[in-house]
Amino acid sequence: MPIAQLPGIDIHFDITDYTDPWRASETVLLHHGFGRNLHFWREWGPLLARHYRVLRMDARGCGGSGVPPRGVPYTLDLLVQDAVGLLDHLGIEKVHWGAEASGGHVGLAVALAHPQRIASITLCNTPFQLPKSANDNFSESEVEQFGLGHWARKTLPNRIDRDKVSNEWMEWSIAEHDKTPRHIAIAQHAMIAAGNLLPRLPDVRAPVLVMAGNKSSIAPKEQMIQMRNALPNAKLVLFDGYSQGIAFSAPERCVGEMKTFLEDIT
Repeated sequence: MPIAQLPGIDIHFDITDYTDPWRASETVLLHHGFGRNLHFWREWGPLLARHYRVLRMDARGCGGSGVPPRGVPYTLDLLVQDAVGLLDHLGIEKVHWGAEASGGHVGLAVALAHPQRIASITLCNTPFQLPKSANDNFSESEVEQFGLGHWARKTLPNRIDRDKVSNEWMEWSIAEHDKTPRHIAIAQHAMIAAGNLLPRLPDVRAPVLVMAGNKSSIAPKEQMIQMRNALPNAKLVLFDGYSQGIAFSAPERCVGEMKTFLEDIT
């Protein structure tokens, strides 16, 4: 997969495009959440790529992107800079942003800092602020000693409905988390845990689709309703009987909701 050499960081990305070559096609950028990588979108790509150019990217330090050294700041502003830099590198003016979990924080931050680059935002289980219970489930010392795969296995019941994904997917997911360098996982989690986007949501002008499982403890239903009410142009879809991780446990439904949303706003 290709690499974009941006100032100070290399960003790994992939483009899948099966749209009609004689038609102008819009781009969907898919941004993963905490400690993951672009391969977590493998089920979304085929579902979207007939209708949109699909751009997946690895956040700095994750997947095939460059890994900042220990002690170097890891901030939301830098992730915004990386995403916009990648769009500039590829000559893409505007995207529909699709994200799961903390990837949504990046998309909302891009919409605030560079509103002309975001046509819409689709969020899967993205809280505007990480609940304290989710913070309590993360131990820097354990991740430093045992790796992020250890955390991923321990917290799996909080992050996805295990009866809705295969055992093979769960083991693959844990192994992929474990590839994230330990210092990056710790720095990324600290960044997410310190954030609260609620005060800025009224300034987001792009249409936003907010999707979440109605049983999620990480993106609680009450937060999702607050988010919908705070955003000027938002639609909320709650998945009955689901918790966190709907991007992976219900990809077809998520993409179906996203496509309907995009058709309604264009």
